Amino acid sequence: MLFKLVPIFLLCMVKFVVGVPALYAATKWGFLPLFLLSSVAGISGVVAFLFFETWLSKIWNQLKSRFVKPSAPKPQKRFTRRNRILVKILRKYGLPGLAIITPTIISIPVGSILAGRLFPDHKKVMLHLSLSVIAWAALLSGILTSGIKW
Repeated sequence: MLFKLVPIFLLCMVKFVVGVPALYAATKWGFLPLFLLSSVAGISGVVAFLFFETWLSKIWNQLKSRFVKPSAPKPQKRFTRRNRILVKILRKYGLPGLAIITPTIISIPVGSILAGRLFPDHKKVMLHLSLSVIAWAALLSGILTSGIKW
């Protein structure tokens, strides 16, 4: 059973909206165990990727200061449709808006890294993202264990 849960736990850390139904399909657990394990997995992903972003940012700044010349021209930024939507959400709703869409629409790694880069208060970022993961875990667990046939 443990060998079945570890990959699904890791999947919940990365792509939450796919991991919770996979966890339910593999275990057929009730609401509470499904909710608890998926919440722990999602929050572990938030903490891990937020820590990874901080560490990676420090290393990147050290390498950039060592190898990049200050007079090098910056490449022009490309704006895709997805980037424009994210910018609109960030401008209109800020961190709470980003936290709401992180577990489902964008993945936990992308949302955690993006929030860590844009918002300097990592405790606040971790709180918002964790609350969002808990809310989505409750919603998805409730839907999956309610017995509704799709």
